[in-house]
Amino acid sequence: MANALDDDSSQLRVDSRPRRLADVCILDDLSEAEPYWRMLQAQDAVATPYQGFEFLAAWQREVGSRCGVTPFVVIGLDSHERPLYLLPFGLYRAGPLRQLCFLGGKHANYNFGIWDRAAAASAADLQFILQRIAASPHRPDLLTLYSQPRAWRGLDNPFLLLPHRQGPSNGASLVIDGPGAEVIEREVGAATRGRLRTKERKLQKLTGYRYFRATLPAEVDRLLQRFFDLKASHMAAQGLANVFAEKGVAAFLRSACHRGLGDGRPSIELHALEGDGEILALFGVLTDGQSLSVMINTYTLSENARHSPGLILILHLIQLCADRGITGFDLGAGDAPYKSWFCKQPIMLFDSFLPLTPLGRLSAIGMDTASALKREIKNTSALWSAYRSLSRAFNRSGGDVQRQ
Repeated sequence: MANALDDDSSQLRVDSRPRRLADVCILDDLSEAEPYWRMLQAQDAVATPYQGFEFLAAWQREVGSRCGVTPFVVIGLDSHERPLYLLPFGLYRAGPLRQLCFLGGKHANYNFGIWDRAAAASAADLQFILQRIAASPHRPDLLTLYSQPRAWRGLDNPFLLLPHRQGPSNGASLVIDGPGAEVIEREVGAATRGRLRTKERKLQKLTGYRYFRATLPAEVDRLLQRFFDLKASHMAAQGLANVFAEKGVAAFLRSACHRGLGDGRPSIELHALEGDGEILALFGVLTDGQSLSVMINTYTLSENARHSPGLILILHLIQLCADRGITGFDLGAGDAPYKSWFCKQPIMLFDSFLPLTPLGRLSAIGMDTASALKREIKNTSALWSAYRSLSRAFNRSGGDVQRQ
């Protein structure tokens, strides 16, 4: 198997640990994979909130299936047929190229697989998995694995043992290890805290001002409709393509927000500030009880936007995490300046382009080069500004710029 060019690791890491896996099972039906998924989750396997079964099942049902994605769930088993690792992939055909990607697409900020911490996946395990993938009847050409954290909850990502490249963007997190007020005082600058307290006092003058979490179906529907309306307006004003208008996306978000709501555990929780009858800011978050990650967000277009309701809502979410015993908080992938005001611990991301056939090898070289170029553009302010201007012009003319 040829190695893609890589500015982090173009070669296999030296790793002499023996193989733990006895077999690899590949399933194209999520319902068949669900028992293995549940078993790993029950034994506290490591994954990000974006690898929750309900979340990815909703995405596959409403988005993936409409875009030609077929589940390709890879499960590593020990000699007792117990799952040690689960990789929630999907098979997608782009022309003649058969690609394996993480389920969730661009709606998953972080992709980590589901790993039994005690099993400690080795390079031999990963090579065994890749050999079984390459020998499957579907014959994938390439694994295209974006937005993988280098570590999560103290576990190094096993895919670091394989060729990889630093991603174009990173994330950042906040460790919540005490009462919310203490964490905010320690981690958020005094000037920022002072400005936001002043701004919230102004919002508190609005009739019916409150922070709340949607717990009823009618509240979910109301907030989602407002989210879609505001996002469409924001993106049109910026000349950007509205990714939330793509096939199946609205149905996916509705499904993920409603499913489990009655039990208090929806796949996506909606949190909002409102006052004077308008939604001032809205965040959709994923949580697994240990980490809380912001997936979607928007804010009002009225004059009340000058009081920074989105930033105020972040403070409420940090307090919520402290109250619920959630120790990790992040604002999603991307390098927006405001994120560093709250989250200062980096979440370093990398991409892997792992070819399995000659066609995959050619494609991996192109994708690897494109990834390196994108990172260079995003880290050079003049180039990034020019790129965004070009994207806006292209979208206003009816084109579409794809994002991964």
